[in-house]
Amino acid sequence: MSQIAYSSIPAWARPAAPTDDVPFDLSGRSYIIVGVGPAATEPVHRWATTVGSDNLCCALTFEDVDQATATLRHELLRARVGVRVVILAPRGAALALRGVATTAGLMDDEIGVTVVGVDAIEVFCSHCTALTRTDLGVDDVIDCAGCGRHLLIYHHVSRRSGHYLGFMVDAETASVAEGVKQ
Repeated sequence: MSQIAYSSIPAWARPAAPTDDVPFDLSGRSYIIVGVGPAATEPVHRWATTVGSDNLCCALTFEDVDQATATLRHELLRARVGVRVVILAPRGAALALRGVATTAGLMDDEIGVTVVGVDAIEVFCSHCTALTRTDLGVDDVIDCAGCGRHLLIYHHVSRRSGHYLGFMVDAETASVAEGVKQ
């Protein structure tokens, strides 16, 4: 995968990113630690121990990213100034959880992310707005689950949703995309 110089993909979500815990500011007043998948269980426990019970708001692990995002959204509604969020999840789930945190108003320095485990990413079709799950990455081409167009997975990730941008790979040369559902 090539990487353009400027991209909205966080460094931790890129293929060559380290999978070790990212150094994180421990000066928060409270912490929400959320993990997704079996690989997150031990790191969530380790982080909970690191921040200590006096500062721990909650430490949660989930098998499902949808349940994790709903719970994080709920916990952030109850949070106060000084909260920090620590995310321990596979890349796609981590992007979705980061989206919940940024939508709630947290800044990047208030969110710590460590990628653990492997999962699919979601690609947003700029033509029909459908989401397509895939194990592929930037510069790969997938078929849109909604309209069938051949989408190029682009170097852009939405901060609010965690979805990669996809657009028709041959949009400038094709008059009608082959196989596109009408």
